[in-house]
Amino acid sequence: MSEEIRTHREIWGTDFPLGGEWDAGLAPFHWPPDRRGRWTVRRTETGFEVFFRSFILQRDEVLATFPPTEEGERQAKAFALAKVREAWGEG
Repeated sequence: MSEEIRTHREIWGTDFPLGGEWDAGLAPFHWPPDRRGRWTVRRTETGFEVFFRSFILQRDEVLATFPPTEEGERQAKAFALAKVREAWGEG
């Protein structure tokens, strides 16, 4: 399944706000409780961070950082979605 990844500017006509987050998806429910969480893209002053937020540990693990551009946003979203698909056994 191929899907187009659209940027905040393409959808809303404005830049992705600093501190704003985009939810990519959840870990599978059959995973052990200590591994459950969600993958998220966050806009920072220096770029777009992809992180995994653990529900049990209540902390964020930064997995990758991308440039603070529209292309960087698109790459961050693609990376986060790939992590979700991998977790669910889809790629």
